[in-house]
Amino acid sequence: MKGLKIALCTILMCALSQLSHAQETTGLTMYFPTGVSSTSVIKLDKTAPSTVVLNKDFSYTLTVTNISKNSVSNVVLTEKLAEGFSFTSATPAASAASGKLEWNLGALAPGASQTVTITGKAAAVGSIENCATVTYDMAACLAINVVNPAIKVTKTAPETALLCDPIPMTITVANTGVGPAYNVTVTDTLPEGMTTLSGQSGIKYVTPVLRQGESKTFNITVKAAKTGRYTNTAMATADGDLSSEASVTTMVQQPVLTITKAGPDKRFAGRPVKYTITVSNTGDAVAKSATIMDIVPAGSRFHKASDGGTLQGNNVVWNIGDLNPGATKTVDVTLVGTQIGQIVNTASVTADCAESAVAKAPTQIAGIPAILLEVIDEEDPIEVGSTVTYMIRVTNQGSLAGTNIKIDVQLENAAEFVSASGATTATANGKSISLAPVPSLAPKKQAVWKIVVKAVDSGDVRFGVNMTSDQIDRPVRETEATNFYQ
Repeated sequence: MKGLKIALCTILMCALSQLSHAQETTGLTMYFPTGVSSTSVIKLDKTAPSTVVLNKDFSYTLTVTNISKNSVSNVVLTEKLAEGFSFTSATPAASAASGKLEWNLGALAPGASQTVTITGKAAAVGSIENCATVTYDMAACLAINVVNPAIKVTKTAPETALLCDPIPMTITVANTGVGPAYNVTVTDTLPEGMTTLSGQSGIKYVTPVLRQGESKTFNITVKAAKTGRYTNTAMATADGDLSSEASVTTMVQQPVLTITKAGPDKRFAGRPVKYTITVSNTGDAVAKSATIMDIVPAGSRFHKASDGGTLQGNNVVWNIGDLNPGATKTVDVTLVGTQIGQIVNTASVTADCAESAVAKAPTQIAGIPAILLEVIDEEDPIEVGSTVTYMIRVTNQGSLAGTNIKIDVQLENAAEFVSASGATTATANGKSISLAPVPSLAPKKQAVWKIVVKAVDSGDVRFGVNMTSDQIDRPVRETEATNFYQ
């Protein structure tokens, strides 16, 4: 409604001379439209000097305040100027016409105020009565909410996955619009060849209400029946024909292992037999934690392995780590044939999420002398000053005679040679003792020597023996430990 025009007038008394004391003020308050604060909308406060000097500029203020709980608009303040008042300026600027000043203050929120300042001078002695009025508009407004919900679905999944591994997927539906979305339904029909871990071909989730800015996240885990490219689409719908969809693609991969093994067709017993093992990953995924295992067959013993291969029980094992697609790894294992006949060396390769592969290589082991060297002390420990007898036994465990078998003994400083007896004569030279060679030692036969030494000092003493023959590439070394005590 339009505010009533109730005038608020201020009477200013004009003096004939300059005031020497502090200037006093006077003021009035008026309430519009009823004149009573409890039933009014606008309060107008007017403050001015109580006394001013003739023809001297002075200022006074008007403050308009919205004391209601509603906003008002088109607020207009009008100040009617008295005939004895000469207007100079106003802040903010006013529209001046026909002896009136007018300010269009626009809208005032509840509790808001605006103040104007008027400057002028008294043109005659007496009193000045400037009167103010306020008008305004107050509308009856009813707010009606307008909403526009919108849903958006997003989906995440790994770009690649192994065939043997579960595949985690995340679906998130969000209300990105204004206002709530009702009966939000998320469906995901899995592509052919892919199911949930429980064997379902799809999932469905229903959310009755999804508030503005709210989101819901659903986690599912799936598995693939075979390798390949899988594109998965999730759909979200809601009341009001709202819909959204999102797709992800996962490449399901698998490492594929191959293995080959190469070795000699024939070797003599007791001679090294070297096998070369080559493994490859022909699949499209990394073969993680790849392991090569070579079984040491009966009739042979482990000799050595390349690339850090270790003997574990009866198997030689290489932990070769990850094998990238297209990568190849080659290792060697060397065995020694201990029995005449055929040995078949078998190697296999395994890795995470890959089928194992196996390769074999047969080798014929022919007869050859196999000389065993044994050294035993007949008593231990030995008191210093006493003697101890060491027995040296050479046994041909092979299938052919061993020839030119020669034994050399090396004593430590704590031991002193006393005597020797046995299959051949002995020659002592300081701490070295040489036994005459055995010309020939038939299969399964033995040659035995006894060496007597004296303990001359205490300690953990070693009795070292080296054996050579025509059939041995490098010396065979045996050491017997004896405790000499004081």
